[in-house]
Amino acid sequence: MMLLTVSVAAFLLSGMSRISHQLSSPFHNTRVLAEAKNALIAYARLSDPDLSADTGLNYRYLPCPDQDGDGLAESPCGASSVEGWLPWMSLGLAPLRDASGTCLRYFVAAAYKQGTATPPLVSALPNAEFTLNSRSGLVAADVVAVLIAPGNVVAGQSRSAAPGNVTECGSTASASKRNQADNYMDTTAGINNALAPDFILSPLSLNDTGSFNDVVISLLSGEL
Repeated sequence: MMLLTVSVAAFLLSGMSRISHQLSSPFHNTRVLAEAKNALIAYARLSDPDLSADTGLNYRYLPCPDQDGDGLAESPCGASSVEGWLPWMSLGLAPLRDASGTCLRYFVAAAYKQGTATPPLVSALPNAEFTLNSRSGLVAADVVAVLIAPGNVVAGQSRSAAPGNVTECGSTASASKRNQADNYMDTTAGINNALAPDFILSPLSLNDTGSFNDVVISLLSGEL
């Protein structure tokens, strides 16, 4: 009888712990995504190399992503929009991880990257190509950056570091599965969050099937 009682108690505690984790995860993800977004805004407002009182702070650059998970922005990063790890070290942050322990992923629009041909002047900020959507339709356009808490692996994903070595967030081999967007971001309603320019939010529930667990936050030009 005692053994049965202990077993039932252990089962109940295990279930409560699992439900508690499911309930707390969205709050954790929201917090770390907000911290990352605030750091990007601060970076943009201080990224103008001209810091004089009269003429400085007129541009709103965003950092290039980190491609190997060491926390450092990989600059220059081409002429088009680009994706990778959030460059937490370049932003002056500790590694930001979602509730699954995975570091945050980051997309930046072409017109706002460090090194872009036409600097983003604050008085005439260029349009950005990203959109944020729900299952019902468009939520926001003119999105300059997207941050994603990828969550655990879903079906079809693999996050092996081979042939490189594990870094804080990724792999020393940029082409390894551990660094590739499609092994972190998911697809729903015909939109694949691994592929810019369109991104989708999806409501999470305790009965989530495990096929989509991205938590997404956007940065609009008007917030810079």
